[in-house]
Amino acid sequence: MKELPFDPYDFFGYIASGLVLVVVAQLTLGFPRVFGADLKPFDIAVTVLAVYIAGQIVAGPAKAIFEDFFVHKVLGSPTKNLLRPKPHPMLRVIFPGFYKPLPPVTCARIAAKAAVVAAGAENAEGIFLTIRYAPEVLASASLIAKIDTFRDMYGFNRNVSFSLLLASLCLAIAGHGQGRAELSHYAIAAFICGALLFYRYLKFFRQYSYELFNVYACMGEKGTT
Repeated sequence: MKELPFDPYDFFGYIASGLVLVVVAQLTLGFPRVFGADLKPFDIAVTVLAVYIAGQIVAGPAKAIFEDFFVHKVLGSPTKNLLRPKPHPMLRVIFPGFYKPLPPVTCARIAAKAAVVAAGAENAEGIFLTIRYAPEVLASASLIAKIDTFRDMYGFNRNVSFSLLLASLCLAIAGHGQGRAELSHYAIAAFICGALLFYRYLKFFRQYSYELFNVYACMGEKGTT
């Protein structure tokens, strides 16, 4: 079988989040007309392109708000929480799985290896980059393939979660302003789905570093475990 000419995540990851925005636009503004319309092949192609572009656009604020701000500034990066978690007690209750650290023996192995390879990178980002681009990690095709799967999963869940939570806000405002109870019901459903997918995003975001660090801790210099 010939390989696909595109990365499945690059297409479907953006299509899913973009489709949410198109659905919300039709429900609240009445356009574009997608559901219930007799679309011709060209109309379908244009709609798919518009959905894909919408997904690309929403990916930027999704990363900036969820990942760069909320995770790294509020929750703490997966690297920090895996190696030396110090969460607020309330955050530990709300996001318990996100704060489960690596076993002490694994942390000790990572500290010993990273100190040699990175000449003592001090912050969490430096430690992560040191490990992610260590020669033995780059030489392990199986590890790269596995963590790339987690990357695709957390990116998909992050983007769709953001789109659903944004949709929930838009549907709630439109439902109140237009006096349409069904939009308020859709808003509740979108909020619940968006919140659940946010937890899925955190799971896979943590799992990316968890898998990387555990394998790295057991690797030899040539990338064998």
